[in-house]
Amino acid sequence: MSHISLVSDTVAQKGRIPVDVSDLRDSIESCRDDAAWAELPLAAKIRVLIRERLDQMEKEKLATSKGK
Repeated sequence: MSHISLVSDTVAQKGRIPVDVSDLRDSIESCRDDAAWAELPLAAKIRVLIRERLDQMEKEKLATSKGK
């Protein structure tokens, strides 16, 4: 078994995945201008954005299901 495979298995077991965000980094870093955002590491910013979007989608889903 190769070293890369072992690393990939270990990462996957922890629920973490490698994601290339090199083309998104500037947009993520500059999407807010408050001091707290500036202090967060990039990984935390990504988690915040994902969580906010998931929450938004859940609210939309609930609103749609109530409307039926």
